[in-house]
Amino acid sequence: MLPTPLMGWAQSRAEALLQFEGVQQRYQASYGPGAVSRGARELLDPDDQAIADKALKALDTAATRAFDTKASVSAIQQEVASAGNGGAAPNPQLLAAVSRFVKLRTDYAAMSDAGKAEFFNRERAKPADPARAELLERMAVAEVREIDFSSQLLMSAVVKQLARGNGGQFSSLPDRTLDMALDTLWSRGVTSTRPRNLMLVAREFERQVMQALLAALPDTDVATLLAWRNDPQAAAEREALVGTYRAEVKGSGGVALRTLIRAWPRS
Repeated sequence: MLPTPLMGWAQSRAEALLQFEGVQQRYQASYGPGAVSRGARELLDPDDQAIADKALKALDTAATRAFDTKASVSAIQQEVASAGNGGAAPNPQLLAAVSRFVKLRTDYAAMSDAGKAEFFNRERAKPADPARAELLERMAVAEVREIDFSSQLLMSAVVKQLARGNGGQFSSLPDRTLDMALDTLWSRGVTSTRPRNLMLVAREFERQVMQALLAALPDTDVATLLAWRNDPQAAAEREALVGTYRAEVKGSGGVALRTLIRAWPRS
């Protein structure tokens, strides 16, 4: 799903921020039809992949019903708007800067692997710039990537147990206990060494891609965007974005997993 052009329609801070952070595209890519089961498969060992087709198909069906990109993005935008209430509306210069960044990110996503590597190496070779480094720190990309990875890991773990015939440890639990178990898994986060290392790599790669994209932006755009993300409301908007994104993923993911587990045949 390509981003809607900003110029002429994004009149609020919240709309501009979600465009700048690429929230709709990220959510669609991670939780749109087919995305959840693909993500779960990626984290399975080869031996588990060979036996997990039935569980992955069941997850795909459950996730397609549970996740609603439009509703989740709308909820995130509403919370960001509430957090930024009283902030200055984006001016034409800011909207133009955000629009150019959106186009740059979209063009990068459409490149071949070779094109991405060439772009990445060229832009990352530029001298470090304090303004761009500070703007990157104001962005939520690393935290959002961690949320997506945590969800991917949980889905994969449940699929693995179902594929191995261990679904009874979930399906035998009463609804309230199952809800508490899933909530505990989310709250505990990624603790195992290998998955945690994979998550750290994913976070860092996300940051480096954003660093390369920011390096390709004109200095004037970077200055405009940094001034905006240093507004008094900016920190609260960022916190609302990350918190609501997590709540939407966790809530919809919980529905998907409960649906999957309850529909799974008891052995």
